Amino acid sequence: MSGAHHHHEHVAWGERGADLIADGEVNAPMVDQALRWLVERVPDATRVLDVGSGPGVAACSFAEMLPKAEVVAADGAPELLELARDRAHHRGLDGRVVTREIALPEGITELPPADIVWVGGVAHHMPDVPAAVRDLASLVRPGGVLALREGGLPLRFVPGYADRGLSARMNAVNDEMADRHEHPMGAIEAPRSWSELLSEAGLVDVTSRTFLLDRPAPLDEPSRRDLRRNLRMSRELLAERLSAEDIARLDGLTADDGPDSVLHRPDVFMLRASTVHIGSRG
Repeated sequence: MSGAHHHHEHVAWGERGADLIADGEVNAPMVDQALRWLVERVPDATRVLDVGSGPGVAACSFAEMLPKAEVVAADGAPELLELARDRAHHRGLDGRVVTREIALPEGITELPPADIVWVGGVAHHMPDVPAAVRDLASLVRPGGVLALREGGLPLRFVPGYADRGLSARMNAVNDEMADRHEHPMGAIEAPRSWSELLSEAGLVDVTSRTFLLDRPAPLDEPSRRDLRRNLRMSRELLAERLSAEDIARLDGLTADDGPDSVLHRPDVFMLRASTVHIGSRG
């Protein structure tokens, strides 16, 4: 339900800064595991690119994990890059996190080469996914890696007796719209597996690893608010394709009050998995 951060014709990403920060912080226990995995693979990295960086949540995490590296947060929305600079400043990372405003995907090739190129949930928004992966791969220095965070397992947030198949139906509609290139968030189903696309782009040692977000019940307040906001956004995006019964169910789950609301239910949790696909430059 959360996803890419760059400007797309369907979405004014620049207006969603606060939401993207909240999403980034709720998902940080999962994403930071992936970032640490990459840092262990390239411990001497001197430059990291975060392409489609949004408000800089991952970029700042990289800078904290790699104190000798410059981290370039590249995005198409100047408002989000301003948030990235603010975040870096508040974390004492001035000069270590630098921002670059680029048009995506055209501006990828203007970026400097790097030891780690991180693309967190952005590649599936590129109009020509294989071409974008090739351009991203061209930025990787010898011995470096390109990492695409794409796919995994969709979010589960209430037990089966409360969900009644709603999540599965919403996920099916999401997938169908992406497959038909009709998704309101601009998501596009890649034509081949991410691993194949990395290999085709000339990278070696291609592999994937999946990381878990496990926030058990009782869920903390920020996670509840983030979950509700994402469910409300899904309701807005999928309304025309869901049954009246499912919409009523979503309205109950996202209400300000009432026993059904995810803000108040004792059984709400967050469980999802995120897969990161990587390839190295030999």
